[in-house]
Amino acid sequence: MGLDIDGDLFDIATSLAGLLGAPVTIEDRDTIVIAYSGGNQDVDEARIGTILGRQVPVHYRDAIAGTGVFEKLRRSDDVITVDLPAEHMVARAVVAVRDEGQLIGSIWAAIPGGPTPSQAETLRAAAPRVARRLREESDLADRGRRARTDLVAALLAGGDAADEIAADRTMTGEWVAVSIRGGDPDAIRRAVGPLALHLSAIAPSALCAAYDRGIVGVLPADSAVRILDDFLRRFGARDLLVVGIGTPAEAGDLAESRAVADQVADALVRRGRTGVVATLDDVFADVLVDRLDGFLHRHRASSPLTRLREHDRNHESGLVDAVRAFLEAGEVSAAAEALTVHPNTIRNRLRRARESCRVDVGDPATRLALMIDLRSAR
Repeated sequence: MGLDIDGDLFDIATSLAGLLGAPVTIEDRDTIVIAYSGGNQDVDEARIGTILGRQVPVHYRDAIAGTGVFEKLRRSDDVITVDLPAEHMVARAVVAVRDEGQLIGSIWAAIPGGPTPSQAETLRAAAPRVARRLREESDLADRGRRARTDLVAALLAGGDAADEIAADRTMTGEWVAVSIRGGDPDAIRRAVGPLALHLSAIAPSALCAAYDRGIVGVLPADSAVRILDDFLRRFGARDLLVVGIGTPAEAGDLAESRAVADQVADALVRRGRTGVVATLDDVFADVLVDRLDGFLHRHRASSPLTRLREHDRNHESGLVDAVRAFLEAGEVSAAAEALTVHPNTIRNRLRRARESCRVDVGDPATRLALMIDLRSAR
């Protein structure tokens, strides 16, 4: 039986599995599953989770990384055996796939006891053929990514072109723009392909594309939060990403939704709230404060909070702490308990704030200004 090099990568994986007598997966350099052999080959939970999530689950990936195999793949073309009986995994034989000397992926075969010399040779011989097919499919994928990027950009720009795209793709009802950000550019890069695959299975009319600050997308309004929360749960870099959801609108009129999605994502990033999918309703106060940051920065000298701070610097009077505790607690006794002082101490400091700094917490407008400035500073 020979290796089928005329089919796609799934055909090659299935053909190679037949030659090896073992289940096969083909992964890219980020352990994203590109193809896997067909048939009843669910040999362990690690393989089942990898195929369902299209990526090696984090728990197993960490265990595999602990063996040093990923470092070995970067520098070696030998077939490497990964055996982790403590993880209840069937042993894996893995070989690097390279294109012009650069690691672009790997072939994994689940072989109890490790590969025989014949199986190892079969894996080594398959690697350049898989590399050639990976290169061809990568070129096709690049063209597909460019086409998706153009579609997403046109939809989010609005206008006649967006209306035509929405009509062509039968995008009826309300939609939302989404913005996915992360502190790690590699996590964003790794997420684009799996997210596109996830959307193609769950919401075929939805779209996503990479852009300079992260990933943008267009999803149905009634299911966007559920779809993206499920994606983060499945995706290995959940703790590195945040998702901002824009306001609902028709598919041809999403420019404002895109702006809101970016603002929500920015608010999450600034506060380190990774692994979160949020709408404007969820973070309205944070977005409001962020929108006022520029004004506060330019005019902070006029803020009532600045007068309190200046008094504290000159007199060590504790006015800012007292005002903050009062605003957070809502009344004197609770504020005193929070600061472990007598209620009269809070009353005296609030009186001093009013008399010495012209900051009257009894005035609703002053309270609002103080709360916004305190939240911005925090």
